[in-house]
Amino acid sequence: MLSWSTQNAELFRDTNTASVLLRDAPEGDYTVEAKLRFAPAQGNQQAGILLYENDDRYFKLAHSALPLSRGDGAVLRTSEFAKEGERPTTTPPVSDANGAMFGGPAAETMWLRLSYHHDTANDESEVRAATSGDGEHWVRNGVWTLPAKDPLRIGLFSMNTAGAVAGFDYVRTYRH
Repeated sequence: MLSWSTQNAELFRDTNTASVLLRDAPEGDYTVEAKLRFAPAQGNQQAGILLYENDDRYFKLAHSALPLSRGDGAVLRTSEFAKEGERPTTTPPVSDANGAMFGGPAAETMWLRLSYHHDTANDESEVRAATSGDGEHWVRNGVWTLPAKDPLRIGLFSMNTAGAVAGFDYVRTYRH
């Protein structure tokens, strides 16, 4: 198991201070899965997996603690699927961080999956997220896309607010 304390750092637009643990992804289509033990107690703590090209182009699936407005420190634990990349419809393309899609319920122990597909017709990286509370029954989330550029790498993160510890039991990759 990898135990990784959350750091007072993040990956968001121009604030690229968080550490990311990376490894190469296989060629072709694949799914990456991780078993995560995480009990965030403060707002903005998050840990999870990502498919990462660089600090400004990635797909992220996190167990996140979102602060509740007027909640006196209470947080909402949720699974959060987001991406960051350029908006290709502007000239020149500008950086764009899309709001998260929220998926299945978050639990202290949960499984996270990101499935990668290269859409050759549109030359896009297409990524679907899924979460599970038992490693067998999965709740699928939406799909994010970015124009395909450099190869994506598989990554882990534990960030945004110090004070919690993420435990990654395993990270597995399945080829399609």
